[in-house]
Amino acid sequence: MPKTTRNKNNIKHGTIELVLLLLLQKEQKYGYQLSQELSDFSEGKYATLYRLTQNGYLSFEQVKVGIKRTRVYYLITDAGREYLQKIIDEYNTITQAISLIMQKTGTIS
Repeated sequence: MPKTTRNKNNIKHGTIELVLLLLLQKEQKYGYQLSQELSDFSEGKYATLYRLTQNGYLSFEQVKVGIKRTRVYYLITDAGREYLQKIIDEYNTITQAISLIMQKTGTIS
């Protein structure tokens, strides 16, 4: 696998938790709904939902829709809100550092 592809996937993997938690911050959503909103981050979203649930950052509720269909709604927990704030802080620190480096190197003004 080329190095640039691996780095791009790492960026996606590192940000998908942030994006998922942000989407769930205001309201519960079901898996397919999240899938549609995360089309740019499609790789690994269900694994990330599972991991966030296993770590106690999300809970879920299964709701019967129609005769045979069941939707799984995900909700952010209090621990998930704390974790979200932590990763927002980390994201802000990283983006500020990158911006500073870009300014010092003349990449941006």
